Amino acid sequence: MKFNKKFKLIALSTTLVTSLMLGACSNKASKEEANVLKVPDADIWGEESSALRVMYDLYQKDNPDIKIKEVSVQDMGTALAAGEAPDLLLQGPFEAAEAYKQGYIEPMDAYYEKYKYDEKMFQWSKNAYEFDNKIIGIPWNYEGLMLVYNKTLFEENGWEVPTNYNEVVSLSKEIESKGTIPFAWGTSDCEGCDNWWISSIVNSVLGPEGTKQLYSGDKKWTDPEVVEAIQRYSDFWNDGYVTEKKSHAISTEDASKLFITGKSAMKIDGTWSLAAGLETDFEVGYAPFPSWSPDGEPVIPLGVGAGLTINAKSKHKDEVAELLSYFFHEDVVVAMAKNGIPEPIEADYSGLDFETNVETALNMINEAAANGKSGYLSFSYASPSVVEVLESEFAGVYLKKTTVEKWLEKLQKLKEKDAKDGSLYKLENY
Repeated sequence: MKFNKKFKLIALSTTLVTSLMLGACSNKASKEEANVLKVPDADIWGEESSALRVMYDLYQKDNPDIKIKEVSVQDMGTALAAGEAPDLLLQGPFEAAEAYKQGYIEPMDAYYEKYKYDEKMFQWSKNAYEFDNKIIGIPWNYEGLMLVYNKTLFEENGWEVPTNYNEVVSLSKEIESKGTIPFAWGTSDCEGCDNWWISSIVNSVLGPEGTKQLYSGDKKWTDPEVVEAIQRYSDFWNDGYVTEKKSHAISTEDASKLFITGKSAMKIDGTWSLAAGLETDFEVGYAPFPSWSPDGEPVIPLGVGAGLTINAKSKHKDEVAELLSYFFHEDVVVAMAKNGIPEPIEADYSGLDFETNVETALNMINEAAANGKSGYLSFSYASPSVVEVLESEFAGVYLKKTTVEKWLEKLQKLKEKDAKDGSLYKLENY
């Protein structure tokens, strides 16, 4: 009996000590966790997102008691549902709106008022993160589509940069006669990238106001102007001017190699590509992408690519809000601009040592905006169901698996569905 009693006492003591130790460890872990902010990995987009680390470092320097922990998340939706998402999130406008509807994103109106995030912010970019009369994020950047071309090849042949459909067809014929591919393009690993063409096409044939109406107003996807323009692209593709009718079968990297090695003369790309740079043996030129109207003028589609939001389940929402105030620090603004991803705010970039291509692109966009020649990216501002089809089924049009008319009828029905669901963007203030 003594043995059993002694054993029980020892066991009880051991259990008590273990509980105390676990409690102490738990308290220590809780205390440590209280001082940790989980944020997106600053290398998420390579050089393009290097500004994140500048922001983290500035905040860390002023708040040494707070530890910034960078994390990578493969599936943000799953992470949010499981309560495992970071405190700070990097999300596109649609993604943020959907997450907000499910209660995962914290409204930021009070933080906007406290930190004056929007003191110099372009109102149209702020609107991208307005949902249900609440501000749910900070726009990360503005970006646009442009023509990238082999400037050396153009100068050697005396070619002018095309500004409309007639010019681009005529030039493509001449380029092809020289044994060169007019446009390098590949989507086997990025079928959604085909939407870049659609953005450029609809903006240039409808103009900025018409495009707003297409995405959120009375303009229909089945309007003759849109039908004819999409048909022109299908004809252009089938004439072999876009990677010899192989764009759906080669990757974005393979298409880029065609341009870099001088096997193609042009490509469509976005300002987001400026950060990567292009190592070529020729001079690279940048220009507004040609209008898809026979005698039209280029319009540069612009939009907010991503934004910074606060996880509603975070225990450190106030700390994240303070961290976000550092996004507007001069060092972060400069780091963003130098990588060709300017923050959507009023900023003076004079005197900065920019790469030539970055300076050219920023000046080109600013000039277009000042002259009313900037439009709206479809993947930023078209309605959710429409964007899904724009990014998944366009190949079926130029591969002639469906007709232009039938495909656009589907888009129009989806737009009408989104309108009933209240998910059209309110673009009247843009």
